[in-house]
Amino acid sequence: MKHGAPIVIVDPRGTSSECPQCDSKLEENGYRILRCPRCGFEADRDIVGKLNIRKRALKMLGIKPSFGGALAPLTAPQMTDVNTNRWGEPMSRPQRGGEEVSISYPA
Repeated sequence: MKHGAPIVIVDPRGTSSECPQCDSKLEENGYRILRCPRCGFEADRDIVGKLNIRKRALKMLGIKPSFGGALAPLTAPQMTDVNTNRWGEPMSRPQRGGEEVSISYPA
């Protein structure tokens, strides 16, 4: 509000159950993944909710929603394994002085 940007409050109910591209009912397609049987759109349920909230907000502002930009669904596969060093190899990280320090994690 301070800088003149519009603020829109969007009701989040149902935003993870409809396709952000064609408004059809989404179906579960694995853990957290939703798929549209009509157009084939597939994404994580949080991404679907985010896209639908954006779509509703833009509609309330009178702006035609389009797919693209930072809130578009990712084309790369979603990362499911968040443990970056699961084998316990030593990791080298540069320090401020330019020296590398080896870090080992217990198995």
